[in-house]
Amino acid sequence: MNKKEKKFIIAMIVLAVVVLGAIWYLKVGYLLKKPEMPEANIAIQTQMVDGGAISLRNADYTGNQIKVGYEVKGFGLTEYNIACELYHDGHLISTSGSTGGGLIELDEKHYYFIGYENITEMNLPESIHLNVEIKVIPNDFRQKSITSSFDVSLDKKVQ
Repeated sequence: MNKKEKKFIIAMIVLAVVVLGAIWYLKVGYLLKKPEMPEANIAIQTQMVDGGAISLRNADYTGNQIKVGYEVKGFGLTEYNIACELYHDGHLISTSGSTGGGLIELDEKHYYFIGYENITEMNLPESIHLNVEIKVIPNDFRQKSITSSFDVSLDKKVQ
């Protein structure tokens, strides 16, 4: 083997390692990275409850879904379950306890709920007054659930 062939083989090996590394990152590494809570897009509302704090941080309304982001501090996930319900004019729009709702745990205290269950069927107006109920439900059935209720007005965004 001459010098040119050795350099070519080394270059091909280096290129293969770089390409395989990029493929691994895009396929595996990217999926391992946990999603993060976006910056607050509404005035943050916080309620102190039973030694903890619950904050509503984000709210978006599009034609077919409503997204809310919230923070729950002071309640261990091993002892409590977190749930979210969305209401408009007293009518339940979507709940994280249903098959149509998507509760995403971003980390130990941040959650994002994407409600889309009844939104297209309800024919909601362009602007809605949304009531968000965040529930901290103890695993011990002898304890009471904790509910924080937040109100926010949203205008439908065009996708």
